[in-house]
Amino acid sequence: MSDDKRAAFDKIDTDRDGYITADEFKASLQTSGGKVSDDNAKMIVRMADENGDKKIDYDEYAKFVR
Repeated sequence: MSDDKRAAFDKIDTDRDGYITADEFKASLQTSGGKVSDDNAKMIVRMADENGDKKIDYDEYAKFVR
């Protein structure tokens, strides 16, 4: 299960900096056929972002997608 989470995180983290931004999250959803607004992407990142840096690291992602 953890390997699946890591693979999913790495797929979304397109610039490979170790963080998922709202732009990366939005692009990931649109690639898979979903539609999301900038505001909704930012809201989802805020929900998962525990330290308030406006991006999601792997630990935050793993907790959020339980």
